[in-house]
Amino acid sequence: MEDNIIWRSLHGEMHDDKCNLIRDYFFAGYTYDEMIIILHCCHGIKISIRQLHRELRSLGLRRHSTTERRQRAFQAVELELQGSGSTFGYRSMTRRLASAHGLVVSRHTVSSILQTLDPEAVARRRNRVIDRRTYINKGPNFLVHIDGYDKLKRYGFPIHGAIDGYSRRILWLHVAVSNNNPSIVATFFLKYLCDINAVPRCVRMDGGTENILVEDIQKAFRWEHTDDMAAEKSVIIGSSHSNQRIERWWRSGRQGGCQSWIDLFASMESEGIFSTGDPLHVECMRFCFMDLLQQDLDKIRIDWNQHTIRESSDVTSPGGKPDLLYHLPNLFGAIDYKVDVNPTDVQKVVADYAVQKWQGCDIQFECQFNRIMLEKRLTKPTNINEALSLFGQLVVLDITVNG
Repeated sequence: MEDNIIWRSLHGEMHDDKCNLIRDYFFAGYTYDEMIIILHCCHGIKISIRQLHRELRSLGLRRHSTTERRQRAFQAVELELQGSGSTFGYRSMTRRLASAHGLVVSRHTVSSILQTLDPEAVARRRNRVIDRRTYINKGPNFLVHIDGYDKLKRYGFPIHGAIDGYSRRILWLHVAVSNNNPSIVATFFLKYLCDINAVPRCVRMDGGTENILVEDIQKAFRWEHTDDMAAEKSVIIGSSHSNQRIERWWRSGRQGGCQSWIDLFASMESEGIFSTGDPLHVECMRFCFMDLLQQDLDKIRIDWNQHTIRESSDVTSPGGKPDLLYHLPNLFGAIDYKVDVNPTDVQKVVADYAVQKWQGCDIQFECQFNRIMLEKRLTKPTNINEALSLFGQLVVLDITVNG
């Protein structure tokens, strides 16, 4: 289910009053000017900047930090540094405080807190050099990039994602039992087609067998069209290294939270808690950690889609928030290049190729784990520490039961 507020606004799924809408967009991190545009374009609410200021004051919302808010921000940053936020810079951390904690504080405040709590990481980020490439894209769905991420695969957590080349909006980001299964990758793609009720103009992917169904589906839906990238041309296949948009984002995603999971699982392996060569360990890891990892990936995706990308002189894509660039391209002088398809045809393909279960562990292991949890009155974990504890208990108990 699509969960960003711009998408829900455009599809009529937000019917709250003006105050609730203002509060939602405020905590999503949109600027006052952006809030005025969204309220007008998506909800038909015309409001001036002075009226917006009055509404915000009446709701007790303000961008400035107070002593109490700084203290709450300090505690929230400290909490985030224990998880995926350990790799965040001040911009990402500011967004996470707003989206996950409802705290709107200045970047300067967050920067000073990070400097106090984690000065070594701040110094490392300051010395990092970013390489940039020239990239050309005309609008949303002009070219969509898909790819798998394998840095967590050896621990049992392959990830698959897609990014829109123009807006740099993450279209999906899922951890699954496999990112090499064509049916699973096709399921992600088909879910996206159902969300937009169309197909993108063109999809870029590597030549792996995991993409064969997506390639066939894209070409089939584009076969009767007459534009310059119809039919066979609607799929571009090349090496992963040349798929620069998604490859570059994987680096951002690693900095934005995935690195903390890599560090956690590597530490478990080095301490002898977990073995990648033991099927029991791998399935138990999936049972204990996969839901938490997906929740974190959802946060990473939402944070990215609502952050501001700076305009660069060597690309055609303008600066702005990915959600705004994708959903309201007319504000930036662009159009959406998606191509309409028959929804009934999409549903038929979904029925033929989509899979129902692509997360969790093997069903036989899952039954054993659930039985043990019921007998021992254990509950599913809600945080990393609880997941670590459950992993240790399930592995020992299952070995004992089957030993």
